[in-house]
Amino acid sequence: MKSYKGYIFDMDGVIYRGDEIIYEAVEAINTLVKNGHKVMFVTNNSGKLAVEYAKVVKNMGIIGIGENDILTSGNVASIYLKKQLAQNPDRKNILCVCGNAVKTLMKEIGMNIIDPKDYKNAHYVIVGITTDFNWELGDHAANAIAVYGAEFIGTNPDVAKPAENGEIFAGTGSIIAFIETASQTKATIMGKPYPEIYKSALERMKLDIKETLMVGDLLNTDIKGANELGMDSAFVLTGLHKKDDIQRFDIHPTYVIENLLDLLK
Repeated sequence: MKSYKGYIFDMDGVIYRGDEIIYEAVEAINTLVKNGHKVMFVTNNSGKLAVEYAKVVKNMGIIGIGENDILTSGNVASIYLKKQLAQNPDRKNILCVCGNAVKTLMKEIGMNIIDPKDYKNAHYVIVGITTDFNWELGDHAANAIAVYGAEFIGTNPDVAKPAENGEIFAGTGSIIAFIETASQTKATIMGKPYPEIYKSALERMKLDIKETLMVGDLLNTDIKGANELGMDSAFVLTGLHKKDDIQRFDIHPTYVIENLLDLLK
């Protein structure tokens, strides 16, 4: 396999499965770090801060990784909105349909989080993962967007994720879909497979697309987004999707690997 200057890794299904550490991944990433390759982790989950994920990665035994080496979809939203705020400093009112991690990021960049009942004065609506969503909040968000012109930002498009006993947990994409339907407005999405998260990772790594490999277990997010940007991709079979899914999704990675140790071959 070709060697790359930088590697972007998805997390769940790539370096761990739930609470289970994938030890081949730890060994492979530590080897890449020791050999001077740049490593970045990206996740669509906006429910935790990068500093929290950095602790998870460190506790797994992965070396040389700090919070600046991890990008959540919430981080990418804050990068995007910080640029918007620099151009329009008077537009800082944001209606948050999200959890505390994203709210913390919004405060850090100088956004003014408004009461949802003050939706008429919102300049932005941001949607991230939250268990506090209800009809009234969705109604306020939709009106802020459709009637009063707020810009609509979504952290990630994932509509659901697996839960215990074969059940599902409704994801951010389900909330976004509610507000998109009510407001008749499409959200600008920050997470995979949309380009912002890949571009932000490349900016942090100071690398070009052609110098970087995206490694993920989900064809319709990790691999699709990389392919659409022209970035090489490695589909790893340690997660949710399997080799047969390549034909089902009609999404074709640059490489198919059994585990991350194949990156070293």
